[in-house]
Amino acid sequence: MDGHGGPLENFYRRHKAGNITERELESRIFEYVMNSRSNEYGLYFKNRDERVDFLCWVYPRIRKAIERYDSACASFDAYLASTIRYSYRNYRSREHKQSAAETACWNASGDETAVRDPEAVYQEAECLAAAYRIRSPTRALLVLLKSYYYVSDGLVNKAARALGMKAEILGSMIDTLHNAQFKKIMRLQKLAGATHCLYFRCLGYERRLAERHENSRSRELLLLRLKQGRQRLEDMRRRLRSARVEATNSSLARLLGVPKGTIDSRLASIRSRMSANKWMF
Repeated sequence: MDGHGGPLENFYRRHKAGNITERELESRIFEYVMNSRSNEYGLYFKNRDERVDFLCWVYPRIRKAIERYDSACASFDAYLASTIRYSYRNYRSREHKQSAAETACWNASGDETAVRDPEAVYQEAECLAAAYRIRSPTRALLVLLKSYYYVSDGLVNKAARALGMKAEILGSMIDTLHNAQFKKIMRLQKLAGATHCLYFRCLGYERRLAERHENSRSRELLLLRLKQGRQRLEDMRRRLRSARVEATNSSLARLLGVPKGTIDSRLASIRSRMSANKWMF
């Protein structure tokens, strides 16, 4: 591998040369973009947590982009930069649409066809949010935290007022759940990489077995290693299949400092009310 090209180009060449795995390539790209300057990709966030949230969202797109890359079209750095910038615009557009949908919900009125001044609509929404109080703040808070991935900064401020909480406290809870999600994703990446390596190790055992004589000591040792490897492989695959990155009831219990059974009971009650079309909290 020569030293020409950007850092991502060099990572890609090492991957094509077989020096690093696909998972390692994705991980290094993730880390590089995570620590890049704001003007390098045109990514502007208020804090590091927002950048983590975006990268978790864009990660599947980066993986697909790597699969579709054609070196004859552009350098790997330029190709990924274009992908990230385009995804960033989509991400911001998605945020704006969610914010608009939230505003529409908070400003819902009987006269839906009337043309109203946007500033007046916003001020009215602020007044309604400040005056509105939820009858069961505990249930509403659990629903909000359970669906934290879709909660914007604007909704945090409005919900905090409706719940009678400080926006900083509610925002801190949401940030804690986002950070936990990021750590889970990184752990799952490592587990997926280890699973991939173990799979090819088992294939190697099978090829070597075909070369061993029957009833030989070396063949018995290989059979034992293959059996153990397959058992570990199945266990790792089962862990990957059952892995969850969303907020679990246990994580909500730790965050709120209450027993897990309390969270289970409250959420079960909420699901029961929703199934019975009793939407009011």
